[in-house]
Amino acid sequence: MKWLGLSRWVQKGLAVTTASAFVDQVSSPILSEAEIHRLADEIADVASRPIENPKASEALKQGEQASRYLGSGMEYEESRLYQPGDEVRRLNWRLMARTGQAYTKLFQEERQEGWVVILDQRPSMRFGTQSQLKVTQATRVAGFFAWQAEQSNLPFAAVALGETVRNSAILEGRSTYARFMDFAAVPCPPLAIEQGPQLEDELLDCQHRLKAGDRLLIISDFKDLTERALQLLAALQAKVMVKAILIYDPVEKQLPAISGMSLHALSGEGQLKSLTSEQQQAYHAWAADYFAEKHQQLVNSGVWVVSLATTETLAQLNYRLMAEAGHVSFSYA
Repeated sequence: MKWLGLSRWVQKGLAVTTASAFVDQVSSPILSEAEIHRLADEIADVASRPIENPKASEALKQGEQASRYLGSGMEYEESRLYQPGDEVRRLNWRLMARTGQAYTKLFQEERQEGWVVILDQRPSMRFGTQSQLKVTQATRVAGFFAWQAEQSNLPFAAVALGETVRNSAILEGRSTYARFMDFAAVPCPPLAIEQGPQLEDELLDCQHRLKAGDRLLIISDFKDLTERALQLLAALQAKVMVKAILIYDPVEKQLPAISGMSLHALSGEGQLKSLTSEQQQAYHAWAADYFAEKHQQLVNSGVWVVSLATTETLAQLNYRLMAEAGHVSFSYA
């Protein structure tokens, strides 16, 4: 078998035959109610405050027309010459003493950023050889961000890409995490379909739905990171903060040293038996280039990128998020 053929097997989603236990629970939610509660405790122990959004200040004043965000808040914006009808209590007495002219203070209302998570639950994410499926780890990561949004009193919405596109309601307040996990922790059995929602289509929708200063979090293996998707990401990051969490299974980077190991497609289309040492070495070289290229493509589009294996913890995710921003981690406690 040519190497290109082997790489296609990997991109479809491979499973080491010793990992067949994952298939036994395909009809159950990917996280049980008890696991969701334990996850909340884990996140509370490790999560730092959200990284500051450098795009947030751009949301304060957009366009040339006055809006409800100006003139009624508590943060001082500027002073302008007094106009009939202005409230006397808004006069800038110090400026008037210096200039001899009456000026009115203008204040702006602080505008909250909104968070949107794109959660990839498509066929290539329903794969795993150790600990858990990629889609399970992705859901845990999304829960991490939902918990942060809840603690910060920020509006949070999610888009799940699976057989179809599912959109959550805009979640806000003390139940954000719980309501999001109800939305996300659905059964994710192996899928044979190759046609389904595309990342670039959702990014195009985000161009219209996201406001300047919002935060977009994409949790995926980025299998379909097309040139069009990269162009859309570059356009989005000009007005919103875009962060990518690249989820992978360890076997996608490094095949285990098992003599006569067999791989089979989760779609049931066939299998690849008895890899030679040369084939394994060729695979490792291909995988290193594949993931390095994904990472660099995202970086070149202006996206913040963090990678996380299915075997790694949310504490490791939190550390990498803080390191990426150059911050020292500290907890809510």
